[in-house]
Amino acid sequence: MDHARGYKLFAILTLLTTALLVQRARPAQAESSKTSIQPLLVYGVGSVVPGTGSILVRTKEGVGATVHAFGLVPGNVYTLWWGIFNNPKKCATNPCSPADLPNPDVQAVVLWGSGQIAGDDGTADFGAFRAVGDPSGQAGLGTAMALEEPLKAQIHLAVRSHGSVIPGMLSDQLSTFNGGCPPNMCMNVQVAVHEP
Repeated sequence: MDHARGYKLFAILTLLTTALLVQRARPAQAESSKTSIQPLLVYGVGSVVPGTGSILVRTKEGVGATVHAFGLVPGNVYTLWWGIFNNPKKCATNPCSPADLPNPDVQAVVLWGSGQIAGDDGTADFGAFRAVGDPSGQAGLGTAMALEEPLKAQIHLAVRSHGSVIPGMLSDQLSTFNGGCPPNMCMNVQVAVHEP
């Protein structure tokens, strides 16, 4: 997939996510929504990954996201994870970090978003929605169960590598935090931080 086609797909995913959120929101809630756009950063380094982007749409009922990742290993498996810090004012640093996950005052949780296999050009496009109170897809990290207040939470969108496709394990690789690891090595590779 070339860059132009990737950006078109990213725009389509953005429109679909926005439409889904507006459709789910009652008229009064549609007025209290917030959209933010952030590039993806190299995880743990902080430098911007060229050609990437993330869009997060918040309403009182939940959050929707689209992510266009670039610079991935073609044919490898990747997942998108929600890092939700429900009470970011209690984080030790700003932005919050993985070190804040075990702090019960932060009320953090890591939840599955979606999974993809990177294209021949090293891109992957993700789309996900997370409703308030939905505890499904927990990674077992943090002290909270779910997204609590979408308009106040700090939300990290993390792209996680699961290595090459393993026959018979692809479903786990696409949907669990450490699916395929071992024998592969799982790690977060890119992240976008969306402040409240």
